[in-house]
Amino acid sequence: MFRNILLKKGNALNKLYVWQNRGFFMGRLPDISEHRLGSAALCVGIDRPFQVLESESHSWRECRSVLVPPGCLHEIQVGGALMAILFIEPESPDYPAIQNAMLDGEWQCLYELTHEQEVLKALGEAWEQQPDAATIHDLLDRLIPPPNPENRPQPLDARIQKVIRLMKEDLTRSYSMNELAEYINLSPTRLVHLFKEEVGVPIRRFRQWHRMRVVAALVSKNLTLTEAALDAGFADSSHFSRAFRNMFGITPSSVFGRAANVQIVLA
Repeated sequence: MFRNILLKKGNALNKLYVWQNRGFFMGRLPDISEHRLGSAALCVGIDRPFQVLESESHSWRECRSVLVPPGCLHEIQVGGALMAILFIEPESPDYPAIQNAMLDGEWQCLYELTHEQEVLKALGEAWEQQPDAATIHDLLDRLIPPPNPENRPQPLDARIQKVIRLMKEDLTRSYSMNELAEYINLSPTRLVHLFKEEVGVPIRRFRQWHRMRVVAALVSKNLTLTEAALDAGFADSSHFSRAFRNMFGITPSSVFGRAANVQIVLA
């Protein structure tokens, strides 16, 4: 997901850490309007509760931790909370491990980590210490429960794994559905259905999600936002802005704008 997010709390700076298969934001954000992510997201209110509204529900739910599944339409009233958001790839073993660590949920989202107090304490200390990407990655490894062998999920269909690998090799290339389908000997219609069934999000949103990470990496290397968006495969800056708002529920300026003072930490 962007350049480090520098909103100040004493000497603490908002940050976005970007790895190959994880993204992690820690800091303060505006309220987040209705959106659908291309990944799963574990959202934690480090210093106070926040509120979540799922598309299937008609009432807001207050919580300190929520796991939002890929493609779930939702919005968040941050309410000034210091937030930590871990973006989790749908195909990652982290996802079922965190699913198994959530205690409650009536619709799509799951709420209340089993070890919530431990997580809140560790993230609060990390916010004060402002550690580097390696330290944060180690912290997340400690906080994410190990997979339960008894509940080990089935691996993704091998054909879908091949498509994901192909797209990730060059996220800026716009493979047509016909090309991707031919690559794994399926019809385009069958590919679209199977990908959504296996991964949880449509193939176009999955690709767009990863292009956002490319934009973040390029902006961190001092490209302008427009240059980064074009290089990542977006048609123009307007296309990127619409896609960003739809994906994250906030405007690009909330993260990339000069006033936002965002710093991205790549690892």
